[in-house]
Amino acid sequence: MWSKIRDFFKGVIIELKRISWTPRKELIGATAAVLVLTILMTLMVLGLDTVFGFALKNLLLLVK
Repeated sequence: MWSKIRDFFKGVIIELKRISWTPRKELIGATAAVLVLTILMTLMVLGLDTVFGFALKNLLLLVK
């Protein structure tokens, strides 16, 4: 049983050495792009929610 576990982890180490890792600079750039786009999309959704909420509130006040 222990030999199977040891063989498994040896295989894991071998596979990890074969991985083509993204360069640190490229990874930081991609992460920054994702964060900026996430913030922009959040602000857009917040803006649309505010506008539609205001419009719906005023529309409902007119119906009463």
